[in-house]
Amino acid sequence: MILCSLSATSLALMISALCRTIHMSVTVLPMVFEIVRLFGGFFLAPASLPKYFSWLDALSYIKYVYVGIGLNELRGLKLTCTQADIDANKCITNGETTISNLGFDYITIWGCALILISFIIIYRIIAYLGIRFLKC
Repeated sequence: MILCSLSATSLALMISALCRTIHMSVTVLPMVFEIVRLFGGFFLAPASLPKYFSWLDALSYIKYVYVGIGLNELRGLKLTCTQADIDANKCITNGETTISNLGFDYITIWGCALILISFIIIYRIIAYLGIRFLKC
């Protein structure tokens, strides 16, 4: 969660450094945050995302937070079901099945953390370059 907060702060810093005026950054930043939020995995699981949006999905730092938290909570989880759910084949008995159904099985928790740290570093480098070369 700390990496999520740092990533959001770094993204806001980068956008504000790249925009020439305050009005422009106040206009651009909510649009960028909305795109990042839409592709974060809350509304559409990575497994069911259309292939032509996969590049936008990979740029969403919220997705890696969501996948990391999902992996942390679902690994090793044992669920109990009623006999009626088992007979109707509506029961999932473990968290690993949910992980594979949601498409979270392509990365580890540490992989998510490393990607978030990479986002923070890249955003801050771009913000530095924006302040250094674009601002007068």
